[in-house]
Amino acid sequence: MKNFLIITLAVMATSLAACAQLDVVGKDSARAFEEVLTVISAESEDYEWEIFAPDGGAIFLWNAYGGALNVDLKPFIDAGLDVTKLKDVFENDLGTRWLADGNIETPGDDITTPIDEYKSIVKNKRKLIGYHIALDHYNIDLGGGNMFEWAKDMTTNDKDIVFVLNPEPFINAGASPNAIEGWTFAKVPTDNGEVDKLLKPFDLQ
Repeated sequence: MKNFLIITLAVMATSLAACAQLDVVGKDSARAFEEVLTVISAESEDYEWEIFAPDGGAIFLWNAYGGALNVDLKPFIDAGLDVTKLKDVFENDLGTRWLADGNIETPGDDITTPIDEYKSIVKNKRKLIGYHIALDHYNIDLGGGNMFEWAKDMTTNDKDIVFVLNPEPFINAGASPNAIEGWTFAKVPTDNGEVDKLLKPFDLQ
């Protein structure tokens, strides 16, 4: 029985190692994310790294534990948003900004490079990383239907990065989704059919 247990554990270890080696999405998403970082600079803030949207309307934040979005609420307010009706609002020092429900935690050690922090997400929280076939994008799930996406190949894609929001909480709080300046309200194809999203895409090249 002991020999059987040892053999079983050895097979499991080999299978796990093989799965890690075959994780094409995880590995290539890091390669593509690093290419994005050569075009748009990441800035460090406390225990997080940040990518600012070129128009200043959104920020993607991440560390080894996950990511989140900061979004300028002024265009949403101008489109009818009543901020008092927004649920799950996280107050922060950025004024009229809403922090999307993210997975960021405060780490217990010093922050490293932006790509190392991303690779740590791939290693420790692999389920957050996905691939969007329709747009040929990798993405990180930020919770609540919110995402940050980046092109698998920036040379063939005109949407190098995309800030993605679930429009439902904004609509429920009075915002007209088609009137939010700087954001596009669109149906996005997924494996489970089309879903409504608010998109802020950028061509960085």
